[in-house]
Amino acid sequence: MDPLLLGYLLAITAACATLIGLFVAAFRGDLSERVLAISLLLVAGAMLTVSLGQILPASFSNADSNWQVIMIFSVGVLLVLTLARVNLSADARVRTLTITVMALALHNLPEGATTIGATLVDSDTGITTAIVIALHNIPEGVAIAMMAKFARLKPLAIALLVIVSAAAEILGASIVFSMGGLIDSSSTSLLLALVAGIMTAISLKELIPHSTKILLSLRK
Repeated sequence: MDPLLLGYLLAITAACATLIGLFVAAFRGDLSERVLAISLLLVAGAMLTVSLGQILPASFSNADSNWQVIMIFSVGVLLVLTLARVNLSADARVRTLTITVMALALHNLPEGATTIGATLVDSDTGITTAIVIALHNIPEGVAIAMMAKFARLKPLAIALLVIVSAAAEILGASIVFSMGGLIDSSSTSLLLALVAGIMTAISLKELIPHSTKILLSLRK
């Protein structure tokens, strides 16, 4: 199979894994705030592990300059911090949900492109990248759906939020596919750095503090 087409199909498959999280949350009607908090901590842990343990090292290994990776990683962090400063809602649950969905959509755009880029470098690397992305997309979908539930959104709105997150990844892949896969290993490494920065910042700035606050309030 043509590597470009293979990468595109892998990217779409990985993106659709986000929808599994929606179904998991949909079939659990007895979710408590404690379950939400623990799930968010698990998502944050998975995102930090993938970002710092896999994505960022891969970025450094393929980049032309380590300083470029550090700079783009910092851009990803700053994007999330900028979103966090916007007064989106007085309700902490709605605020965290909004920031998380926006940040995830931002990081999913280059993530879709990254899968294609990795496949063009090597098919096995592309498959591994798609599997890793799919595995962390599942808890992402769960986190979005569960936070939306506790923000008292209607089922249709919850589904749309999860679909938007998945669609952003497909959009990123579609842009690269339409360009004929014109993305080299250096560009791929910078996209990886951006993804790692966004994921790290979401975990440390929003998911961990929000879930910790919930758990502490339940102990009172």
